[in-house]
Amino acid sequence: MHLYVGLIGGALFVLTSLTGSLLVFYKTIDEWLNPAQLIRTPGSDQPLSDIVAGAQAVHPDWSPPDSLIFPLHERDTFHAWFKDPVAASTEERWHVVAVDPSTTRALSDRRWGDFFVSFIYELHQELLLGKPGEVFVGILALLLLLSIGTGLYLWWPAPGKLRRALSFQSGGSAIRRLYDLHKLTGLAGAVVLTLLAVTGFYLEFPNVVTSVVRWFSPVRDQSPELQPRSEPQAGALRIPPEQAVAIARTAFPDAKPMWLGLPQHERDSYSVGLRQPGEIRQAGGQTEVWIDQYSGAVRMVQDWREFTRGETLLSWLFPLHNGEAFGLTGRWIMFFAGLTPLLLYVTALRMWWLKRAAHRRRRAP
Repeated sequence: MHLYVGLIGGALFVLTSLTGSLLVFYKTIDEWLNPAQLIRTPGSDQPLSDIVAGAQAVHPDWSPPDSLIFPLHERDTFHAWFKDPVAASTEERWHVVAVDPSTTRALSDRRWGDFFVSFIYELHQELLLGKPGEVFVGILALLLLLSIGTGLYLWWPAPGKLRRALSFQSGGSAIRRLYDLHKLTGLAGAVVLTLLAVTGFYLEFPNVVTSVVRWFSPVRDQSPELQPRSEPQAGALRIPPEQAVAIARTAFPDAKPMWLGLPQHERDSYSVGLRQPGEIRQAGGQTEVWIDQYSGAVRMVQDWREFTRGETLLSWLFPLHNGEAFGLTGRWIMFFAGLTPLLLYVTALRMWWLKRAAHRRRRAP
């Protein structure tokens, strides 16, 4: 079972793990490749209304941006996400407009999937196959768990043989050396690879995992149709986005705004994502405030500190998958863990080939 799971799925394990390693630092890579499109000019930030208007000027005939992602560091830009209205109903296409907050000038307009890191992201998430690809990658995560489990079973030493099971015999045959390198690499990476497989399965099948978590702890339904609505008022104008963010910060004065969801229809509300001190997500926020787009009234609040045990568990899964739960150290651990399937695959494939050749020689007249 271990042999054939590795032979059949090994190349795809390598592909998803190597692309995952790149995505650990995808933002840094993107800024390094495209500084003119993503790095702001020094200066003071202009009002959010002007930044949104700068993004909207790129697509004046489209609806307002669906969301506005705030800068993560002092040289970063705002990123406005637009849903392409001319895309087929069976697919969603997104454009990302980077806006310089100092000048409110759009620095770039890129369609998701067309630039390097977004292409790597889609390759990692769905193998460029859309929804069927997401299902396939989720199944691949289960196969990786099977490979890890059978590999540990095959390695598990008999009583008194633990020292040998943890050793590398440099003077043995080529097959023995490959076997020792394979087993020690697999043993060293088993825990982190298991973590990547479990969290990766959640990212492909979040509803399945959430349903399981609900067996032992309540988890609130986050369906879009259940989000709070604004109450249209005769003659009332929409409050500006900077006012919505200010209202959210009044509720959580110690929190940092991370993103802003803009109303697309007359009954939609503003949603402001914030990151409170102590939150697990580093590049996002799990505290959220919904605000009436006309009156500015707070319609609903999601406080990270009041999560149930199940919601806390789910909130950990993505930060564990990309390593950000443990800061830069965690990211580097996940980066190197993504390289281990390549070494496992190469050593396993070479062992299989050498054994196959040896069997042929023994059968020869």
